[in-house]
Amino acid sequence: MPSNVVGNTLQSDTILVPADHSASGFYISNAHNYVVGNAASGGWAGIQFPVLPEPADKMLRFNGVVPKDRPALLITGNSVHSSSWFAQNSGAVYEGGSLYWAEDDLESETLIYNAGRVSSERYTRYTKDDNGNDDFFRVYNTTVWLANIGVTGWGKRAEINGFEVSDFQNRAIFVLFTVWMNSVVINCRSSNAHHVPDPGSGSNEKLFNNGKSWSGFFTYDHLMKHILTNWAVSNCGGVARGLSPWVEGGDEDTGNSGFVTIPVNGLAPEVQLVSSGMTYDWDSLGGEEFVNESIFFAASGSDDIYSMQYQSNWEDSDGSWTNRVSATNTSTVMGPARAGYWWHLDSRPGKCEIRDGWKYPQQLCDKDDRHLGSMFTVVMPQVNQQGSAVLAMLDPNANARKTRQGSMTHFGLMGDSSVTTCTPPQTCGETTARSWDPDLTGPYNHEQYGGWYLAFDQGTPTHLSIQKIQLDDDSTMIQAMTLPSGTSSGDISIYAESRSRTYNFASATSLTEVRSSIDKYYYDEATNTLYWRVIAGYVNNDGIYGWIDRADQGVSGFSREGLHVTATTSKNQLQINIKVNCATDVTGAFCETKPSFLVPEMGCPDGQVMVAIDKCGLPCELLQEGCSTPPPTPSPTSAAPTSVEPTTPSCLICSDEATPWMITKNYECPTAPNWLISKKCNKDDIWINSKYCEQSCQAAGFGYHNISCCASAVELME
Repeated sequence: MPSNVVGNTLQSDTILVPADHSASGFYISNAHNYVVGNAASGGWAGIQFPVLPEPADKMLRFNGVVPKDRPALLITGNSVHSSSWFAQNSGAVYEGGSLYWAEDDLESETLIYNAGRVSSERYTRYTKDDNGNDDFFRVYNTTVWLANIGVTGWGKRAEINGFEVSDFQNRAIFVLFTVWMNSVVINCRSSNAHHVPDPGSGSNEKLFNNGKSWSGFFTYDHLMKHILTNWAVSNCGGVARGLSPWVEGGDEDTGNSGFVTIPVNGLAPEVQLVSSGMTYDWDSLGGEEFVNESIFFAASGSDDIYSMQYQSNWEDSDGSWTNRVSATNTSTVMGPARAGYWWHLDSRPGKCEIRDGWKYPQQLCDKDDRHLGSMFTVVMPQVNQQGSAVLAMLDPNANARKTRQGSMTHFGLMGDSSVTTCTPPQTCGETTARSWDPDLTGPYNHEQYGGWYLAFDQGTPTHLSIQKIQLDDDSTMIQAMTLPSGTSSGDISIYAESRSRTYNFASATSLTEVRSSIDKYYYDEATNTLYWRVIAGYVNNDGIYGWIDRADQGVSGFSREGLHVTATTSKNQLQINIKVNCATDVTGAFCETKPSFLVPEMGCPDGQVMVAIDKCGLPCELLQEGCSTPPPTPSPTSAAPTSVEPTTPSCLICSDEATPWMITKNYECPTAPNWLISKKCNKDDIWINSKYCEQSCQAAGFGYHNISCCASAVELME
């Protein structure tokens, strides 16, 4: 089986039980049993829990029992070895594979078996307790060795508590959806068996001794809500892989695998991974430098995909996964370095770093009081519950993941309006590109400053729907986009929609008013910029719009060990619809007149500058020495003042000091970009007060005074 998507095996005269297509040591069709203290060797899987939407016995098929959703009584103390070597994504413990009758096969004539994942609710495990409430599929205290993958699971909710895996050929763990993985021990290669003699001749079997191919933890590409706690890792370094330069004479590492491997050819995820309590056996890993080496963090997939190249994220809540210590004792947020400033949360010294030694470099920043959020932003009309139908109107053959839709930029940055900026796998700058996938995820706390500026290459959408929202309660998310010149307030309509009930937003008089409300928008006609706020909201039966009642609506989130992943609202629970009345292009989905690209300013008080995506501060906060060094005090002089006739100098000696922000970007005044000099110099209060780039501004015709700057002190004396 090359992947988790495979063809069906049908019952026939020669195949009485189609599930025998992937025979396993223990094949448990109903988890509502005690599975304790067993040992399995060999098989498609050692222990398999297939998905049965109905009993496989045709005499019992319509008795109302849903085997796939029954809770386990107790699954603990089991072990598996030498198993799951015959497929790419099957595990020694395998919660997957579906055995079922087709819904229209009312006579129950043909059983159907699919060994992989069938992505529909009928063929996915939705564990329920005895009262019909959502529950978790729980597996405890399991040991696996000499396997393809330790555990694979496609179920909606699972707990893997106490799991030890060693000597695997592909991945230690590969699971989907909402999962708590606690007390996991990964020993990638036993110390006495780095290479297994004659593992087999199959394509998957031969991978075992290929140190370039395996991953300790391989994440899924989306739909993940994982909490990872109390893991222990050993023997997963370069020596265990047998690669150069860790092993003299070893193979060069030309693979795309790491201890952690993230696929980048799929959808952008929800806020997906929260972790704590990682411990490393440094001696077996080659020392603490292991977390900085190329083999620690990698990406798998095509380099021409936009979405996850720029939008995956991970919260290391105690810094133990990355071995990073925060000065403020806060979580570390990891986001792709390729995304540029999108994941560069804070420009102050020590707040962010880039692990550029990794195969898939990540930006690591202090989370502080920020949140991580996600949502769909769909240019309407929509294809079912997924992306936009408009791309097919523009290009019927286009691939949504490979086609750029537009960009996103944090308020306060200059941004880049080019439609070719940071084409994957290029690294982005201040503006980050995004595809036609509707997913959008990133950091935010816009209570006082900041916001997300959205731009669309085709122009302003006539109808933008924001849905499937994953935001923390009472948090502030501000978004903006530019409308065509000439648009008036009367051309704008914003309303929330829940199960066909609607609530109209009111027009505000300022962005500050939008930040402090949940149901207002602001249109700045001077810049043609529309601002709105996004919440995880709900329009109730009485027509009142407010934060969703999570318990009442079944979106309570997921918490374990003090860590939390926020739940996502459904499209039916909330859409925020933004409509603009304008002359349209041929698709009817965009305004015919394209707007300017104009990222909103940060709005910092006089004397302050943008120091983070959501904070203003003194310019000295951006310097390595900070603001602790007092300005020098002039030396007193005893000489009596003398009276001299005032003269008007022919020129002034000017400084040419770069701003703290320019220093972080390695810009110098004489070679600064023209757009920066022309926009800032004598047009920005902070630059004017501090006379930044005084000499260069004067030379460019944007000086702070009427007298020219001297080329040297000699010129002043002449």
